[in-house]
Amino acid sequence: MKIWQKFLVSSSILTVLICLMGGSVFRLYQAELSAQKAQKSTAYARKITHELEKSLKDQALLLKDFVVLDHNVAYMIKFQKIRSNFLIDLKELELVMNQAGEEISFVYNRHYLLTNLADTLDNKQDILIYQQDLQVINSYIKDITFFLEDISRTAENRNYDAINNLERIRQMNTFFLSIGIICMFLVFLFQVMLIFVPVIRSLHKLQIGVAKVGAGDLNYFLNIHTNDEIEQLADDFNQMTIKLRDFYYSLESKVMERTSELFQLNQDLQIEIIERKEAEIKLKKSQFELTQKAQELQQALRELQDTQTQLIQNEKMSSLGQLVAGVAHEINNPINFIYGNVTPLKEYVQNLIHLIKLYQSYYPQTNEEIYNYQEYIDLGFILEDTNKIIASLEVGTKRIREIVLSLRNFSRLDESDMKVVNIHEGIDNTLLILQHRIKGKGHHPEIEVIKDYGDLPLIECYPGQLNQVFMNILSNAIDALEGKKYTGFLLEEIEFDRKIIIKTKHLKNNCIAIHIADSGMGIPQENINRIFDPFFTTKPIGEGTGLGLSISYQIINKKHKGNLQCITKPGEGTEFIIELPIKQVVHYQHN
Repeated sequence: MKIWQKFLVSSSILTVLICLMGGSVFRLYQAELSAQKAQKSTAYARKITHELEKSLKDQALLLKDFVVLDHNVAYMIKFQKIRSNFLIDLKELELVMNQAGEEISFVYNRHYLLTNLADTLDNKQDILIYQQDLQVINSYIKDITFFLEDISRTAENRNYDAINNLERIRQMNTFFLSIGIICMFLVFLFQVMLIFVPVIRSLHKLQIGVAKVGAGDLNYFLNIHTNDEIEQLADDFNQMTIKLRDFYYSLESKVMERTSELFQLNQDLQIEIIERKEAEIKLKKSQFELTQKAQELQQALRELQDTQTQLIQNEKMSSLGQLVAGVAHEINNPINFIYGNVTPLKEYVQNLIHLIKLYQSYYPQTNEEIYNYQEYIDLGFILEDTNKIIASLEVGTKRIREIVLSLRNFSRLDESDMKVVNIHEGIDNTLLILQHRIKGKGHHPEIEVIKDYGDLPLIECYPGQLNQVFMNILSNAIDALEGKKYTGFLLEEIEFDRKIIIKTKHLKNNCIAIHIADSGMGIPQENINRIFDPFFTTKPIGEGTGLGLSISYQIINKKHKGNLQCITKPGEGTEFIIELPIKQVVHYQHN
């Protein structure tokens, strides 16, 4: 399972657990609010019930006093006032205790009967009637009091139920929180043991491998089997080490061979040249120039090796292969030219040495043998051609130096921070590295490169990374112009104009635009939305990693806050448009 998949699954589980725990806490909060509301409602209901019971007792006393004490009207007035307050309190109780509707209705009924009884009381003097009235009053008061107490008990029960429910929810909430914390700990342990620990170990191995390869151990290989992105990175690192070792050994062998030949030639010249001042000066001059050119060649090769090592450490395998191929091809021509001139130069030196020995033999006299040998070897031609050979060696070494300087300007690996650079120089250096692919070869004519450079200011960027983008896009354009089309298992040859058009311009929004277009076959519509996806490629297996455009998209859109887009028409060609801001907002981003 990939690292991001493990992390996504564990993070999803953590999110679910946090949501469940949050829901549990919210439910407990609602239960506490409900319990508090029930307690307040119960306290208020008990208060109203107590006031109703007191008011009911006062009404009973007033009615009894009215019946017993000669029907005094003052008692009846007080009764009517207390009765009104009783009805108001009963209405409030009904609003608070909506669950006790039946009991309250019964209280209303009994109080209504009590009120009717109070209205029917008169000035009768019959003791028996007084007794009956008092009994009825007591009966009504007793019934009303009973139901008021029942309402109070109902309120108490509701409060008790709310408290019990709150306690039950608290217990359940505590249980679920405990389970959630345990599960979160297990998920965290899963992340540590199955994600972070393997990644740290793999990165440690990778760090050791980089250190060993950087120290010169090109036979060291990483052995990482994690079935994730780290394992893929280790495989790429091993492939990089193999290519670097082969290239290093090849260059080292050539350098040793050329150095040995030049050193032997210099030794022979120093031992043999002892007389004839004019000839000695010329020979010493030749020796000095040859030695200097050999040192320049060695220095150029060492610089090339250092630059190559730095490119490898930059972990850009796709660009590295193309760089090595281009530089090797471009350097091979001047080296072959130098090597081809060494043999005639050696022959000229041997002839001059033999001539000097003749002079030594007959000195201070001259001899006809000396003149005959001069005519035999054509001394004038030797001296003239030697100067030409030395001049041609100088041209070859200068060409090698130009290639090395272009390679260093292309890579810019010593510039990890943003620099203010000329974009056109980066494009030209990239074209120089790819010159061996642009030139005509075999039955493929040369690719025509058309430059339409606008007046661009210097921009802030990571030069090495932008050069890698130019390398990826131009390499894809050259691939599209190779004149081949893969259809199933067949390879068809297609003839069309081979052109690459590079156009730059200054936009109005403080940005620049770089257009790189080719006249190839274009990209099929079903693939246009996937060209920036990692590992997507339409090339056969072994000819493409599918990372070039993905890395380019990250460099332009993420690193430089620009925009990389592709416009294609099947059968007509493809155009990539790079938009970059002239100045970057953030200056401390790291590679």
